[in-house]
Amino acid sequence: MQFLKKRKLWVIGATCILIAGAAAFALTGSKGPGAGKDGKSGPSQLEFAAADLAQVQMRSLNQAIPVTGTLKPLNHTTLKSKIGAVVQTVKVREGDVVRAGDVLATFDTSNIAAQLHEQQGNLEMARAQLGLDERTYKKNQALLKQGFISENAFDTSQNAMEVSRAKVKAAQAQVEIAANAMNDTVLRAPIGGVIGKRMIEPGGRVEVNTDLLSIVDLSEMLIEVAVPTTDIAHVQVGQAATVKVDGFNDETFTGTVKRIDPEAQDGSRAILVYLSVKNPKGALRGGMFAKGTLAMGQSTPRLTIPVGAVMDGSGQAYVYYIDKDKVARANITVGATDERSGLVEVKSGLAEGTTVVATKMEAVKPGTIAIIRQGSAAKKG
Repeated sequence: MQFLKKRKLWVIGATCILIAGAAAFALTGSKGPGAGKDGKSGPSQLEFAAADLAQVQMRSLNQAIPVTGTLKPLNHTTLKSKIGAVVQTVKVREGDVVRAGDVLATFDTSNIAAQLHEQQGNLEMARAQLGLDERTYKKNQALLKQGFISENAFDTSQNAMEVSRAKVKAAQAQVEIAANAMNDTVLRAPIGGVIGKRMIEPGGRVEVNTDLLSIVDLSEMLIEVAVPTTDIAHVQVGQAATVKVDGFNDETFTGTVKRIDPEAQDGSRAILVYLSVKNPKGALRGGMFAKGTLAMGQSTPRLTIPVGAVMDGSGQAYVYYIDKDKVARANITVGATDERSGLVEVKSGLAEGTTVVATKMEAVKPGTIAIIRQGSAAKKG
């Protein structure tokens, strides 16, 4: 029995050795993309097409200031009650699209109508009294000329007429106030847009200055961005900008500088710039995050390579380039990036005309043989 157990253990051990050997053979014996012709591990040669390479060359870059901010509607308003009354009907809800002048809500008119009638009655009484006082004044004016009344009696009638005129004006003002209140029992949209918030319900009573509804006009959005004071000299009203908004993939929106703050923000070395973005379809919404660039024209020609050629090694930018027929590596210093053309400035580390690998490559061993397909030429950066 002891012998059988030992034999079983020996068989298991031998099987494990065979499996490990097969795995090792599979790893060392196969020829992957980086294996040489003799099958030894490690990259020995790489093949490149024209699209994989680019030349370092002098190019002008589209200069731009990177900007980020949150979208806000340019026009929005919160409607407040101008009267104290009971809400009769509310004709809209959140998300409804309205036009300027549309009826949004109505209020009970019974008390306001009664006040209007009362003020109209007071106006008629004031006008009647004024008519009486004017006739008395004219009679006393004739009597004064004939010497039948004294100066004091005439002055009294004149004062009475002037007081009646003042009372008529006051009564007219009260009628206008009551008429305006009557008009305010119908709430209309002052601007076109989308209902943002509804804060009233039918049957509820509102007092003067109560928030009722909010309207948001989405046709034009505003982005508030902070521009460093060192760059603000290159920014002016009407300047073009391009922005991308989270949730819209790679879609680009065009904006323009609408306003520039006259002073830097407290505690910072930045000045607020307001970008206007047209939104005719209403796809953009307030609160969305946007990022983009503010165009500043073109730079003087500089050494450039495609952005895709630059790799990062623990904070040090580097590229692979072709040195005769082998792949070499060079540490570089990069400058401005032109996102529109996909180029980046090379401040140091490369000479003009050098052919660089324009595609991302990881862990390539310098000295690897570079094979360029016949008839292919490196594209210009």
